[in-house]
Amino acid sequence: MGRFRARRFLAVLAALALTACSDSAASQPATLSPASSADSSPAAVRAQSLTVGYTPSDGFNPYLSNSTLVMQNAGLLFEKLVEIGPDMELEYRVAESIECSGTSVVIHLRGGLCFADGAPLTPQDAASSLAAAKNSACYGARFANLTSIQVQNDALVLELAEPDSLFAYLCDIPVLKAEEIGLAQPTASGRYTYGSDGNLVRNSRDSLGSDGPAEIRLYPVEGYDEMMRALSMGELDLYTASDQALGNASMTGQETYYKTNNLIFLGFNAQREAPLLNTAQGRSLLGRLADRRDLADKSYYGRAYPATGAINCYYSCVSSQQALNAHADTAGLEETMTALGYVYDTNSGYYQHPALADSSLELLVYTGNTYKKNTAVLLEKQFSEQGIRVRLKQTDDFNAYRAAVEAGEFDLYIGEVKLYNNMDLSPFWEGGALSSHLAQSEALAQSYQAFKSNKSAAGSFESVLAAEAPFSPLLWRQGVVVTTRGLRGLESSLSNVFYSLQDFSFSS
Repeated sequence: MGRFRARRFLAVLAALALTACSDSAASQPATLSPASSADSSPAAVRAQSLTVGYTPSDGFNPYLSNSTLVMQNAGLLFEKLVEIGPDMELEYRVAESIECSGTSVVIHLRGGLCFADGAPLTPQDAASSLAAAKNSACYGARFANLTSIQVQNDALVLELAEPDSLFAYLCDIPVLKAEEIGLAQPTASGRYTYGSDGNLVRNSRDSLGSDGPAEIRLYPVEGYDEMMRALSMGELDLYTASDQALGNASMTGQETYYKTNNLIFLGFNAQREAPLLNTAQGRSLLGRLADRRDLADKSYYGRAYPATGAINCYYSCVSSQQALNAHADTAGLEETMTALGYVYDTNSGYYQHPALADSSLELLVYTGNTYKKNTAVLLEKQFSEQGIRVRLKQTDDFNAYRAAVEAGEFDLYIGEVKLYNNMDLSPFWEGGALSSHLAQSEALAQSYQAFKSNKSAAGSFESVLAAEAPFSPLLWRQGVVVTTRGLRGLESSLSNVFYSLQDFSFSS
């Protein structure tokens, strides 16, 4: 498989550190002036506005900053080539269509669009924005496979180093004026533009966006802790929650969730002597025994949903074609264990293997993340109930956890990776940290390449992955937006926190 996918993929084994381009809010230090818009407002006025955080020193250009707040507010100010909806559906915006064939991609654009100042939105603007995204800190890695951008007959013609049948899902990027790519405050192209008082107002020239409040108030914040404080004091209406702060919503507001491509998975060390690990049959069995619905409900408290495949189950290319069940599948358990040489010991209540001094499996987990710790504890219980003994190897030192994974000091481990929207899974088998000690096979490589060339092969790839089981998908983690308790109707998506802003209201 190609070196480009491995290089462009940012793998996060446990997704614990706050990164600006993740679905968690990062601290953005700045010297700030008081917000003129943060004063209390009568209920009738307040229902016509929404207050969001921003950091003045970071500006509004998503290609000049990797700030989460800049990315968040870009969803108000700039139209995107495409958008990914709440149920992971691909929605065309500035792009009218995106055609992928081999290593060629053709993007046809809508006509008649313009910026807030009346200037037409041109193919050159779209091409420059795509080039800026490729060179930016936040979007750059996802576009490492992109080698050429040209404008031909009012369309964008792209060349890739390797085929990517889901390339269109990477194109949820803002479109800016070509000549303003380097400005901190580019001309708006979306639902809102810059008001005279420093806040955002409805853009009368926007022809794609739905309605929304007349005004978006900007409240300056210095960092994540400041956002939480501001919401609790009624100065801010929402923020995107980090892993570490989940659970604070009950104190400061209410939580709403949106689907992400953050995959929680169970890794198998195929280099161990245990047949449950060094055979595809054994690994596949372990993957089937996990009750993913139970893990989502009891370990993540509803902040995750079952991963019944390695491609997000909401993507249309795998609809009804995934090979794993949400609930545990125990069919053929005894027959498989017997075929692998295990014998059930009635005294202990566990399967034993005569060739192994210890038939138990060690599950490595980073306990600095409560949800992953919960997942490991519950998974241990689920396996135990099926006669497979699991011992937890816990560490609250992330560096020690990462080193243990890379050194193969595990039988099983709980990991997390933030997948790009094109479902690039290559780090699991291209020599990166995630591929450490995992099973590799030509059949899996070929099925993956077939899927990357043609998305209609996604279902076949999922079947091969479930059978070979170098790892087993467990959960898709949800993003969390914390809002003031009176806010209603706001639905967020992976591409846009403010996806359904037209439906928002405040209740008394």
